[in-house]
Amino acid sequence: MTGWDASPSGLLVLDPDGTVRQANGAVRRWTGRDDVVGVRLPDLLSVGGRIYWETHLGPLLHVERRLDEVLVELRGPDGRLPVLLTAVVGDDGAVHAALSSARERARFERELVAARHAAERSEAQLRALQGTTAALSRALGPDAVLDALLDAAVGALGAAAATAFAADGDALSVHGARHEDPAPLPAGPVLSRAPRADGDRVLVPLHGSAALRGVLSVKPRDDAGAEPLDLDVLDAVGAQAGLALDRAQLHAQTASVAAELQHSLLDVTPPSDARFSVAAVYRPGVEALEVGGDFYDVFLVDEGVLAVVVGDVVGRGLQAASAMGQLRSAVRALAAPGTGPAELLSRLDRFVDQVEAAGMATLAYAELELATGVLRYACAGHPPPLLLAGAAAPRLLWEGRSTPLGALLGRGRRTESVEQLPPGARLLLCTDGLFERRDRSLDEGLELLTGVAAEVATAPLGEAVRSLTSRMLADERGRDDVCVLLVQWVGGVLERPVRDVDDLAVARGDLSVWLRARGAVPAVAEEVVLAASEALVNALQHSGPGVRLRAETTPGPEGDQVVVTVLDAGRWRPAAADPERGRGLQIIGALVDDVVLEAGSGTTVVLRRRLEERAS
Repeated sequence: MTGWDASPSGLLVLDPDGTVRQANGAVRRWTGRDDVVGVRLPDLLSVGGRIYWETHLGPLLHVERRLDEVLVELRGPDGRLPVLLTAVVGDDGAVHAALSSARERARFERELVAARHAAERSEAQLRALQGTTAALSRALGPDAVLDALLDAAVGALGAAAATAFAADGDALSVHGARHEDPAPLPAGPVLSRAPRADGDRVLVPLHGSAALRGVLSVKPRDDAGAEPLDLDVLDAVGAQAGLALDRAQLHAQTASVAAELQHSLLDVTPPSDARFSVAAVYRPGVEALEVGGDFYDVFLVDEGVLAVVVGDVVGRGLQAASAMGQLRSAVRALAAPGTGPAELLSRLDRFVDQVEAAGMATLAYAELELATGVLRYACAGHPPPLLLAGAAAPRLLWEGRSTPLGALLGRGRRTESVEQLPPGARLLLCTDGLFERRDRSLDEGLELLTGVAAEVATAPLGEAVRSLTSRMLADERGRDDVCVLLVQWVGGVLERPVRDVDDLAVARGDLSVWLRARGAVPAVAEEVVLAASEALVNALQHSGPGVRLRAETTPGPEGDQVVVTVLDAGRWRPAAADPERGRGLQIIGALVDDVVLEAGSGTTVVLRRRLEERAS
């Protein structure tokens, strides 16, 4: 048998009118006839095929001189056989035709489609696995890992809903869910490492290197055309998630140690003095959750001289934190009465020559004379302090500037500057993480800082520094440490808002400290605080928020006296209106030398008392 005759495809040579000259074995086998030669091809086709040949294929072959894979049907012993007809007219006029089984072609195409679908599904599963692994690797803590896993489950992994459980020993607790209320806890212990069916759900154990870290419970989609969950992919995801939870747990422990170290290094207890107030905020760079080099400190250089400092050591990690701790201690050790900011920075230059990690650190240092409000300050490569002085516009203090520590060239000297603060003025010192961004210039950052500081300048000190920090960091992802210190010089006058009972307790404490600092004997201080407290309680009851306390000392005919003023927007209730109340003025009058009540749009109560104890 020749190769032509043994071909699996049907091969024919036809006359121009379609009569068969030659036919191979496949044609005879498919038609069930040995007498194919001499028969016209249309007579071997089904009725529809014969009509189709006469009306379309024959004329088309005559004009185009070829046909390409036209579907027709042969009549055979087992019925009709769909075949694809390809024909070419030769130079001699003979038609050379080939027939291939459409059934085999369809099977081949189905297999090709199935193979393509399998390849696409495999690629999609690989992308889902890679994306999930990347998300797990970016998560910093155990909660973040489980959140990333839930997002991946109802996203790339194709689940309809998912619930994550965290493991603590043998106990499981619900962490969270996506697209459903939390699913019930798995029944029985989760011993297997492979995913398993649990009713209409699939449980994926999250095993770490030594213990079960959690369980992911996923619900497959049941909509038309939904792909089933791939257990092999879920198995791989579970293994990756378990290891990610191992890393996250270790990272959380490390971060806790780092935070404790940072807290111990930044543990600052400001001295107590009614002439100033201070508030500070420190935020670590949350992207890495490791210790950094930013620090602040508040201490007394001498009696009545307050030192405030904010610094930034280059780098992160334990080395930077160690250098920061040494530099902070050096500032305290080298700051002495009469030294001054410029000389202190010069001494620190010599210090950082011995501590390599502290080189190029920046520092803003200021000394405030609490009795007079005179401020001396110097900056070694650090952002300038910001002065907030009452109704005046906020102002950056650009004087007293020089290079970072250890970078002073030649015989240059450190410089300092002097500023007279008005009573109530506030001074803001911060590190550049508060305002520096990659997408804007330093000038733009400082301008924004100045504007926000002006908007919060009248808020209570702690609230002001917290609000300022939150607003300035609202657009930041936490790439750098941030240290903010806000100090207020009260001067000779104590003035503060009293908004509620909690504020009242703080105000009593402030007034007591303020009185003692001005020479009031304990008995006098106690009676004045009690009288002021009665006036404040009445004001809060009848006015609510908006009460203010003011205290100052003035000379009197029999020596210095303290004048305490309580202002509110309400009205003092007289005793006649309520027999059980309105006795506040009687109590106050028994405790002070003089009390004056002024009523108008609001109420003002003025109390006067000599600083010396009254004769009995």
